[in-house]
Amino acid sequence: MNWLAMAILTSILWGLCYASTEQIVKHINVKTYLAISSFICCIGFCIFAYFEPSQKDFDEKFLKALPWIAISIASSFLGSFCSTYAIKHGGASLSAVIEISYPVWVVLFTSIFSWQNNFSTNLFLGGSLIFLGTVLVIRS
Repeated sequence: MNWLAMAILTSILWGLCYASTEQIVKHINVKTYLAISSFICCIGFCIFAYFEPSQKDFDEKFLKALPWIAISIASSFLGSFCSTYAIKHGGASLSAVIEISYPVWVVLFTSIFSWQNNFSTNLFLGGSLIFLGTVLVIRS
């Protein structure tokens, strides 16, 4: 599968996840849901990893990636909690519309982490439209 198909599939799956999460957190605690979800995801990823071909120099590469792994896991953990909390208290639709600004943060953090300036006029205009849309939703 190519990256574009996977990105589209990701978008569809996240939409399904948000809509179903809104229904789930009506019945059970946010932290309980996240614990169950994380446990099941852990099992699934362990199965995926088991069938992944071994990587040469894994120890050395793992140590080089360790700070990034820590940042990624911490932000994923906190992001999952914040997202689920927002869905429970604000609804899936409103939360998703507000969270749609995340591509702007991806560009910003990628630029900081890789010391590259990927900004262009189109990127600036697109990011501005995302934030304008978010502001309009919040104000309504």
